[in-house]
Amino acid sequence: MKRFVIAFLLFTFALPAFASTHKENYSISCSELWRAVKDTLRNSGKYGIISITDSEMTASYNIGGNLTGKRMNTAILNSKDDGKGCELQIQTAYSGIVNNDAGDFKQRVDQSITKLKSEPLPEQTAASPSAPAAQASVNVESTPAGADIEIDGAFVGNTPSKINLTPGKHQVVVKKKGFSDWSRTLDVTGGTINLSADLEPAPTK
Repeated sequence: MKRFVIAFLLFTFALPAFASTHKENYSISCSELWRAVKDTLRNSGKYGIISITDSEMTASYNIGGNLTGKRMNTAILNSKDDGKGCELQIQTAYSGIVNNDAGDFKQRVDQSITKLKSEPLPEQTAASPSAPAAQASVNVESTPAGADIEIDGAFVGNTPSKINLTPGKHQVVVKKKGFSDWSRTLDVTGGTINLSADLEPAPTK
């Protein structure tokens, strides 16, 4: 019995990450649903935002840690053919059987929809349509390579990597065991930003 339990735990937590797409239909407009998705990502305190693209209604974010590590997920909205609803696609990357990223995200989005019902959607006119948010592509390299990249406290990959960021200020930290942390504060407005972190050996104690 003891061997069975050990084998089961190893199987559960040692499985490689794999992806799955979950689809949920809503009887509200994509504008309303998109507002709830962004509210969930920005205010739940659970997700690390990687990118949000208003023009295409897509968002990428990180979640998790501890046993199963960070997982990158994506949310995509699609208008239904009849124009009377919206489909939420949640593309998840998860390990083992301990995570329910899609179910957790949907539950939080449902809560945001309820919360935002009392707040009217921002008005859009033909004379002043809402412009898609600008984005910046950030190329992060390091010497030595293979360092961890954190954006606003969330792990997003290893050097070298190309990362999309939304407008505003972001804190970029590059970390590698045995070296001192390297950090920069970016004020993103668009375009392409190149960062090269020259990591210095950590001082010996």
